[in-house]
Formats: sequence, C-alpha cells, structure tokens
Amino acid sequence: MELHRNPIGGLVVCDPVGPDYLEDPDREVAVEAGVRLVNVLLRFGVNLEQISADKVCHSCTDVKDAYRISLGILTVDDTRAMTAQLESFALEFEQMREQLCTATSRPPVPAEGSA
Repeated sequence: MELHRNPIGGLVVCDPVGPDYLEDPDREVAVEAGVRLVNVLLRFGVNLEQISADKVCHSCTDVKDAYRISLGILTVDDTRAMTAQLESFALEFEQMREQLCTATSRPPVPAEGSA
C-alpha cells in the first residue's frame, strides 16, 4: 500500500485495498490443520465442536506459531466418551494387526494334490 500526501497538506491519499488485504496465511494454515484433525476424528466418532484457531499473543506466551489450535472446553462426560471411542478403535486396530502378523508368519499351506 502506498501512501501519498495531498499537495495541499490535507488527508493522506492512498491506493484502495481489496479483500486480500485482510487475508492471513498463518491462520489459513492453522485452520487447514484443524479441519484435517476434525475430519479424522469424525471418522472415529469423535466430534470436537468447539475447536478453534486462536491467534497467539506473543507478549504473554512463548509459543512460536502465529496461531494455535484450541480443542475447546470438554465436559468430563464428553472427555470420557471420546476417550472410550478412541480406545475401542485402538484396541480393534491392535487386534487386527496381531491377526495380520499371525496370518503372515504361518508357513504356506500346500495346494491340494501336491506332494
């Protein structure tokens, strides 16, 4: 943006800005990360309805990022329900992995009719 003084010494004359003047690439990156997290968790039945991308106050924290993802405030019951949902999927994945490892470590079964 270029500022120019009016020749008569009045108001500053400047080029108008467009909507891109208010764009914030750091926020866009944070929002994209938050959206990806929500979409993955939704696949596991966990919904973070209060998630947000919050601008970091650099005078009151040592966080280096311009934004941070806040997961919101969860009740104890919501936290327990989300944890139980994720634990059940983790257990299921562990069992599937063990079955896969067991199945792939077996010696091959000879085809019928082979000696």
